[in-house]
Amino acid sequence: MARRPRVFVATRPEQVPGDCRRFISVDGAVPGAEITWDHHQTGERINLDTLPSAFDLEGFDGIGTTLADTDALASVVALLAGGPSRLSPGARAVLECASHHCDHLRPHPGHGGRANRLGERLDNHVATELAAVSPARRSGRFSRLCRDILRALPGPFPGRAAPPWAPLVARAEAEGRLSMHGGVLLVDLRRGWRTPVRPDAWYAARPECRAAVVAERHPRGGPRYTMGQNPFLADPPDMRPVLGALAAAEFARGAPALGPEARPGMENWGGRREVGGSPWNYGSRLAPGEVASIVATALG
Repeated sequence: MARRPRVFVATRPEQVPGDCRRFISVDGAVPGAEITWDHHQTGERINLDTLPSAFDLEGFDGIGTTLADTDALASVVALLAGGPSRLSPGARAVLECASHHCDHLRPHPGHGGRANRLGERLDNHVATELAAVSPARRSGRFSRLCRDILRALPGPFPGRAAPPWAPLVARAEAEGRLSMHGGVLLVDLRRGWRTPVRPDAWYAARPECRAAVVAERHPRGGPRYTMGQNPFLADPPDMRPVLGALAAAEFARGAPALGPEARPGMENWGGRREVGGSPWNYGSRLAPGEVASIVATALG
């Protein structure tokens, strides 16, 4: 009997399991992948939209992603099931809605209220499970969650009414971690903070902001940033020019950035219209206030 493909999270070659020689990357570009389906590069709304309708995993021994979240999970589950066309219509709708809520923090416009409610509940469940473990254990927890959802097909899927963010936002407020820089919200979680908070919680705390920058500690030292538009605005700004400005500023500091563009292969900032972030494999050389200022200036 053939071994089931390994599911893992990796941003560097040494993080890829040693027994994975032929593997697929979804929702991000894992180094060494034979096939990559990544909507950050190709522009689809959610990563499920990048997958072929059917796919045979014969000969592949792994499926990886660069970030454990619900959008990546939905693609892994679909591939393990044989492709999106092998999912029941109801299960596919819920996975699409969960992916959309994960990435865009809003209901999927192509589905109705029930599918979106179930998708949001599934996304809350995945986010809560991943938040409960340390970064060192997140790859293993992500793999287990993918298997759990695969076994739950065609549904019902596990879900939670709400993510566990409210008390954490209140704590961040009390500790003075939230500050406004023009129309940009800066959330500084670099010191004494280990619990993930989903971005919609920060936007809800400062609904007037046009964009937010979340600063955390990179495991290799220095800051790591996530930056995105406020999705609750009537006309959210396009963050791609902002990412370009940040990538140019990062490259101006020298190596290890390989180029000034915000695209794969540059070891630099990257992302898409809605959201992006600083380099995966090293801490940014830009200070939090500097990043907030670049974002504010680029937004105009």
